[in-house]
Amino acid sequence: MDRLPRLRRLAKPVIAVGTTFLTAYVGHFVAQSVLSVAAGTGTQQSWVPLLMFVLGAIVFAAIWSRFFRRGPLEYLLNAATRPAKSIR
Repeated sequence: MDRLPRLRRLAKPVIAVGTTFLTAYVGHFVAQSVLSVAAGTGTQQSWVPLLMFVLGAIVFAAIWSRFFRRGPLEYLLNAATRPAKSIR
C-alpha cells in the first residue's frame, strides 16, 4: 500500500471497516434483529438488506475512523484485556 497511494485512497473505506470489524459484526446482528429482516424472502429483496448492511458499515467506519483509531467495541475489548499484559 505504501507504493500505491492511489490504491490506498480507494481502499480507505475498506481499511476503516477492518479497524472496526467487531463493531460492524455486532452492528449487523443488532440491525438485523431490530429490522427483523426475514431470511429467504425473494432473490431481489434479499440484496437490498445486504447492500444496506454493507454500505452502513462502510459509512459508519469511514466517519468513525476520522475521529478515533479503533471502533467502540474494539476499544472496550482492548481496555478489558489490558490488565492481562501484566499477568505472568
